[in-house]
Amino acid sequence: LYLTLFLVAAVVTPLNNEAHAAGGTAKGTIKYKDRTVDLKYAYMIKAPDTFEKDKTVTTLIITPNDISQKISECQSASCATGITEGMTVGKEDFGSTTRVVYWVVTKDGMMQYSGNQDVSSLKLSTDTADKMAGKLAVDDSPADGPNIDVEFDAPLTKEFKE
Repeated sequence: LYLTLFLVAAVVTPLNNEAHAAGGTAKGTIKYKDRTVDLKYAYMIKAPDTFEKDKTVTTLIITPNDISQKISECQSASCATGITEGMTVGKEDFGSTTRVVYWVVTKDGMMQYSGNQDVSSLKLSTDTADKMAGKLAVDDSPADGPNIDVEFDAPLTKEFKE
């Protein structure tokens, strides 16, 4: 009986973690300097705001590689967003206006760029507590930044407590 319960628990636990951390899809590219990153996966995470703990921040993580397992093992949002290829996207309240903020990383973490755009650059077809889908189009190439064109469908992958 003990062996049977142990085997069931060993099989069920990984399946639950994997299902909880399942990501969605992305289709598009980041073009930055001499690099092009083909985006394929999208994840939505939630965590308390760094400065206002009573507020929750939603962040999209869009990558060329499946990082579901990594996100499921993370204990904090900073761990989940610590990618070496891809981007993170969120909205930031700047007092009188809300902006789309993004961070692009490529070349195994050696090339990075962060910027912000008017909210019109992010067209959401779905924006619910457990899913975000739409399109992001950014052209910061005149400022030596990236050109981003991506459609995504990101289910809530994980909600962090800290």
